[in-house]
Amino acid sequence: MAIMRYALRGLRRNPLYAVTCVAVIAVGVAVNAAIFSVVHSVILKPLPFEDPSRLVFVWEHFPVIREFGGRMPPARKNYREWKRQTTVFVGMAAFAEKKLVQTGAGQSHHVSTGFASANMFSLLGVKASAGRLFDSNQERPGSDHVAVLSYAARAEIGRSITLGETAYTVVGVLPPEFRLPSTFGGLGQMKPEVWVPLSGLSDRSEDEMNRELYVIARLQPGTTLDQARTEMTGIARRLEIAYPKGNRGVSAAVYPVEVEDRSPSMHRALSVLLAAVGFLLLIACANLANLTLARATLRSREVAVRLALGATRARIVRQLVTESLILSTVGALFGLALAHWSVQLMLALKPHDIQWPERIAVNLPVFAFAASASVLAALLFGLAPAIWVSRTDMSSALKSGGGWGASAARSWSRQALITVEVALALALVTGTGLMLRSFHKLVATGVGFETAHVNTIDVDLPETRYGDDGGRSRFFRNLIERARLIPGVSAVGVIDNLPLHGFVVFGFYLDGRPQPPIESMPVADGAWVTPELFRALGVRLEAGRSFTDADVPDAEKDGESVAIVNRAFARTFFDSEDPIGKRLRSGNKKRVWRIVGVAADYRPLGVDKGTRPQVFWPHLSFKTASLVVRTRMQPLSITRAIQEAVLSIDKQLVVSNVKTMDEYLGRSQSQRKFNTLLMASFAGLALVLALMGIYGVLSNLVASRGREIGIRMAIGATPRQIGRLVLRQSMIPVFLGIATGVALSLVLSRFLEPMLFKVRSRDPVTLAVAALTILLLSPIAIFVPVRRATRVECTSALREE
Repeated sequence: MAIMRYALRGLRRNPLYAVTCVAVIAVGVAVNAAIFSVVHSVILKPLPFEDPSRLVFVWEHFPVIREFGGRMPPARKNYREWKRQTTVFVGMAAFAEKKLVQTGAGQSHHVSTGFASANMFSLLGVKASAGRLFDSNQERPGSDHVAVLSYAARAEIGRSITLGETAYTVVGVLPPEFRLPSTFGGLGQMKPEVWVPLSGLSDRSEDEMNRELYVIARLQPGTTLDQARTEMTGIARRLEIAYPKGNRGVSAAVYPVEVEDRSPSMHRALSVLLAAVGFLLLIACANLANLTLARATLRSREVAVRLALGATRARIVRQLVTESLILSTVGALFGLALAHWSVQLMLALKPHDIQWPERIAVNLPVFAFAASASVLAALLFGLAPAIWVSRTDMSSALKSGGGWGASAARSWSRQALITVEVALALALVTGTGLMLRSFHKLVATGVGFETAHVNTIDVDLPETRYGDDGGRSRFFRNLIERARLIPGVSAVGVIDNLPLHGFVVFGFYLDGRPQPPIESMPVADGAWVTPELFRALGVRLEAGRSFTDADVPDAEKDGESVAIVNRAFARTFFDSEDPIGKRLRSGNKKRVWRIVGVAADYRPLGVDKGTRPQVFWPHLSFKTASLVVRTRMQPLSITRAIQEAVLSIDKQLVVSNVKTMDEYLGRSQSQRKFNTLLMASFAGLALVLALMGIYGVLSNLVASRGREIGIRMAIGATPRQIGRLVLRQSMIPVFLGIATGVALSLVLSRFLEPMLFKVRSRDPVTLAVAALTILLLSPIAIFVPVRRATRVECTSALREE
């Protein structure tokens, strides 16, 4: 306690030092705690299920499809057979998600609705926070009109809600921590607000092979993943023989839930950001260590007196480390408050790939991390100076009056700390430069069409009112005509798989070529479009002709019709041949399409995913599609008019997902933008801290060398010569830091390789610019100390000595 009181008195006598240390530590701890809060939520926090290590997703596997390792959602018929035949699982459950219209009190709106088998929640080990969850009775028709709400959408138990055409009674509420595991390596994130029994899905026989389920299972104790995969592969083979229609070439795949839930790209990005803030904390510690060494210079006489009076060197070290711990603790407390604000700022950037961002918070694990970081900081910046000053030579210190003089100022330790600061700052600036160049190239490359001035809206026609092709065709024909009448609209089209919003892969055969086995069937993206869609999206036609209204009727029935392919399709499947006039056959051979045009490439999954082979067919009788409106005005200015055009045809429709193409583009780039902005912020902080360190060391150097400078000037040295001398000696650790930083950047930049787009990780231009930035900014920190050195009055300096 006495040590604590003495430390507090010492810090009160030097408030500027104390405030500086607290501020630097607060910044270092804040950025580390903020990034760690994201890492903890996304990577470290265990899934909120009972024994998640034994949970797996079971998929259908179609090797022809290259996306997501060929895995697809299972069909209901296959799921039931899996459940009946498997022996390696304790249980198997299924769920699906759809948007249903909720009617009743208030305005009708779309609700994300989950359809779950009765055993799903019990299989996951989830308990209701109120009421109850589904039981086996809910599998039976007639007793399945019950609903369970998410905690966010909780309402009174027993309340009735209407989804689509069906009324459900609320019987329970899920706990607040419940969330579905993500799928496809973190890409698929489903957040149903309402859960109803799986039997609520269509029970028509023609829908039995619709691949729309997500199947989750729990391994038997002692069963390995390989055993489960072997058994499921065997079951899939039996199903292929028993039910060849829809199962030809289809196998099964088993993936651990913990693998499905984690996004490798997000993990990589967060690891890089965590390393970056770690570098920032090291720079802060090096800065404070320099500041503490400078203060220790002035306290050498005090330490010598205490040693002379009988204090042990260990006690001196404890005293000085206690001061550092006090400063770190106060800095950490301010840092946690700043971290909370930083987390809110990060979430405002809306990085799409971060799972469940609303659960990211400064919680107990983050507090523990911040406490550990503050203790580490105290040891890093306080222990070495404490040991150093405890070794003070008593007689020299008492004679000198408390300064180490020029020799201390030129101490290799302080020069080394400057070198470390500059090297770490250069590594951060280089990484930021690579990511900035990468993001610039990403934006410059674009998706292949002009996204500005394009508005979109999703339209979902309920089957109860639009059950036939004629009714759907009339609706979309009327909608296109009314949208064209909106002032400022230049083109209107409809597409069922909007770029940057969704995609569908289909298999086909090339007419006139040998038919490959089904597992080697060529595949491409497919989209049904109205004739004017290409003009509405801004996709250029490179060869042949576009669709006409006369093409639509033939395309909507079996037989031969027309298609347009993109340049990537022509390049992939026809090489140098002209694709115009060539024919494609559907996988079931019921349909034939003659290619009549070649469209320019675009990137439907985002700029960094590249172009893909694509086929377009003319269509008008959509069940679900996106209206695309190109305007000469700001797209948001006609949003209301587009909604009114839909409702003027059918007031009962619920309009959803009204977005501009720029919004979809921004969403696809959100993770890269998030990473780049944070890295740029950290690099900026690192530069400021490094320059502060250089300035602090040089200011102390000039102050401690006042007598030497006075003597040099007394014997004839000019202010210019003094300035050059101080500048030359000051730049030595900067040059060493740049050299070390270049080597460090070359080593570490390879970890950024997967995050870069059209930029090499060892790009010499970026490295040179980063080094030049440090070199040009360093004189800013050096200027004031050098100027002070050249204005030393030799008589005053000698008189003070």
